[in-house]
Amino acid sequence: MMGLEDPMSDVGSRLKRARRLHGEERWVEACDAFVAVDEVEPLGAEDLELLAESAQIMGRGELAVATLRRAYEARVASGDVDRALTIGFWLWQALVINGEFSRAGGWAALMRDQMGRASPDGGAEPSTADGPIEDSGWLLVTEAYGLIGSGRYEEAGGVLELAARLGASRANTDLRVFATTMWGRALVKAGRLGEGLARLDEAMLAIVDRDTTPRATSMLYCGAIATCLEAHEWGRAREWTLALGGWLDELPHQSGVYLGNCRIYRSQLWCIGGDWPQALHELGDVCGDLRLGFGQRVAGHAFYELGELHRLLGDPEADQDYRRARDRGAEVQPGLALLRLSQGETASAVAGIRRALVEATDPLARLGLLPACVQIMLEAGDLEAAGSAAEEIASFVTTYDTPVVRAELAQARGAVALAAGDVDTALSLLRTAARTWRELEAPHAVASVTVLVAQACRVLHDDEAAEAELESARETFARLGALPDVRRVEVLQHRTPVPSSTGAGAATHALTTRELEVLALVAEGASNHEIARRLFLSARTVDRHVSNIFDKLGVRSRTAAAAMAIRSRLVGA
Repeated sequence: MMGLEDPMSDVGSRLKRARRLHGEERWVEACDAFVAVDEVEPLGAEDLELLAESAQIMGRGELAVATLRRAYEARVASGDVDRALTIGFWLWQALVINGEFSRAGGWAALMRDQMGRASPDGGAEPSTADGPIEDSGWLLVTEAYGLIGSGRYEEAGGVLELAARLGASRANTDLRVFATTMWGRALVKAGRLGEGLARLDEAMLAIVDRDTTPRATSMLYCGAIATCLEAHEWGRAREWTLALGGWLDELPHQSGVYLGNCRIYRSQLWCIGGDWPQALHELGDVCGDLRLGFGQRVAGHAFYELGELHRLLGDPEADQDYRRARDRGAEVQPGLALLRLSQGETASAVAGIRRALVEATDPLARLGLLPACVQIMLEAGDLEAAGSAAEEIASFVTTYDTPVVRAELAQARGAVALAAGDVDTALSLLRTAARTWRELEAPHAVASVTVLVAQACRVLHDDEAAEAELESARETFARLGALPDVRRVEVLQHRTPVPSSTGAGAATHALTTRELEVLALVAEGASNHEIARRLFLSARTVDRHVSNIFDKLGVRSRTAAAAMAIRSRLVGA
């Protein structure tokens, strides 16, 4: 009919535009463009794959899964089993990242069944006319995920080595690099740090050079950086983040689970380095983007890291962040325990960190909990438990000998020695830790150990040095915005306990920092209700602190406690 446009007339040009947008990594626009074409004329398998990748990167999970299924079925129908298995892997992976493990397992089983049907004899070694099915390597990767999850790291490494070689022999870069990255992770978790990091370096060369597809690039960067951070290898994580950071910053959109995960790890490194405003802005954006969408496992990680930053800043939102992280299946320790400790809920902190350690069977997970355990147990007055945690850190040094682990060990042992009254040993260890933290450019860690150095100086009667150390720590905390730490230092700056020959424990009568704060207010004549209001604690918590103070000082009244505190110069007169 004259005057009516044929709706099919411009499909070809619109399809070319969609492909161009995908090639330019303008994934939001590419996704919309492919969908618009698909509504007029169903996309072919190749374009379905491009649409699925765009949807996955942008976090449009339901669209990605539905599109991947269509692409898989189209490849199977055409007899292209190799390509079908690649698509099946990305569908499996999309379901895993959203926590849909049963569906993911079903897809893995379906792919294995497809391989069996593709085999000429139906045997265990499926093949095509050209030889072994190339992308059966992706099934090896899915198998390795399960092995790593169950702690069978050496076995996983063997499977992934085979997958990496298979990818290399078939010039399948995504498979080769994906398997190599996972292989490095398995080796690191198995305690073979040097070998594992070498594999990660090998994989990251291809990732940074953008030899991998965009979807693989974002995911593999996250996997490599996550492994480095778990292994306390901050230097490598920073180096690779800087190398890939330019690509992230150039992207017109950074939403979605894949790029969101990259932004979370980048924020962790900003936080370590002291760029808290940038990290806070980035994490807030990621949490807002992922809060209700696809990829809730990653959202749990984002909320935990946001909670960590809010805790350090003293913001009340930390509690809610940890709750949202836990609701999405994330572990919230040691952050929640440290938050409870700062709130004076010492018993809750002890229970939380002990529970987490009981459940942490993965060595690197335990290593991530132990420094906080030392701090919490010392605040709780349990010197034996703190010492045991410090020595467990020492057991990791032979396997994970990184500057971070060495600094954590020196600080933990120094804090325990200080609490035990061995000030000479404490100072040596704490100075070593401080030097290493400075070299690592970790200002909060430097300031935290500086406070311990100041306390050791006071025990040795060097009040001038102690005040200089405290002021240095206070300035760093203030610059970072770490208000709880600023308040803690200011309390210490107005208290000059006189040590006795029995050491630091006797100098403070084994009172924790929070108990000393409560004691100072008791000496001022404040009631428990007033103390609770001023320190933002519950009345029950204050009652417990006062009872503990009486027990440690060996007194039975508030008047006697105040008199002893002033006489011993535990508080100002």
